[in-house]
Amino acid sequence: MAIIRDGELVYSKVWGVKRAGEGSPINEQTVFPAASLTKPVFAYGALMLVRDGMLDLDRSLSDYLKEPYIQDDDRLQKITARMVLSHTTGFPNWRPGFWTDSPKPLKIHFEPGTNFRYSGEGYNYLQLVVETITGKQLDIYMRDAVLNPLGMHDSRFVWDETFKSKIAIPHNRFGRAVDKWYWQPEKPMGAATLFTTIEDYARFLSAMLLTANSYKQTANPAQNLSPGDLVKMLRPQIEIDRPLAWSLGWGLEEHERDWFFWQWGDNPGIKHFAAGSRSRELAVVAFTNGQNGQKVCQPIIEAVLQAKLSAFDNI
Repeated sequence: MAIIRDGELVYSKVWGVKRAGEGSPINEQTVFPAASLTKPVFAYGALMLVRDGMLDLDRSLSDYLKEPYIQDDDRLQKITARMVLSHTTGFPNWRPGFWTDSPKPLKIHFEPGTNFRYSGEGYNYLQLVVETITGKQLDIYMRDAVLNPLGMHDSRFVWDETFKSKIAIPHNRFGRAVDKWYWQPEKPMGAATLFTTIEDYARFLSAMLLTANSYKQTANPAQNLSPGDLVKMLRPQIEIDRPLAWSLGWGLEEHERDWFFWQWGDNPGIKHFAAGSRSRELAVVAFTNGQNGQKVCQPIIEAVLQAKLSAFDNI
């Protein structure tokens, strides 16, 4: 776990083992699959293209591509980057059979922009647009635009062979390591394939907490989002069920005139959670390599933020 206050890592703690029965302790250099904690990092990279005038949040994503992303549905023309990042595209989380060798066609399930439905497929669509705009595969773009500038030098969007001795192996609910849940993606996905360390993710959260004063002192406008950009990124886009809403890349929860931003990570045997408040300049992230991990994450997150989060009821 790590706690970030005023843009600085102020506390971190590690415990447990990479693989049960082997006694190899987790440390600050241990690499975790970030799962859906990948999404806010990708969103940050997409917002940099918006900042630079290369991507319009409200322009049809179809305008950026030579071929339509799906066939025979005119509603595709309505889908924008804003809808992707706020999960209002109308796409399901994954098309039927996505994780098999025979996926079925992707379909739009409701009028884009009218409702919330969490969707990794939407992120894949925006990823294709980002790669087209930049002329770079996503892992290369994110390395150059986000990871290296933020000092996340131990993070990758694809599997790296150097991770073999550093990776945290997933465990089932009985505490047994499950090798078949050990994923080594060769192609990047903006929705799910970030590999990172607790300290690297703390660096990303530090960037999310930037205030105007600290920005002037420490940040390079050419390399990071400004405080104004971050305000736009964390502005509610669609209400889910009060007090929950979604912004451009983060879930949001309203508490006594304050908005907490948050996101979970959820793969088999991998359960994470990150949350923070820009107004309080406070954030916390917890990584676990166990199927029961949210039982660990919730009390940590709520103790640091001194608030009970309804977000945990929706995981």
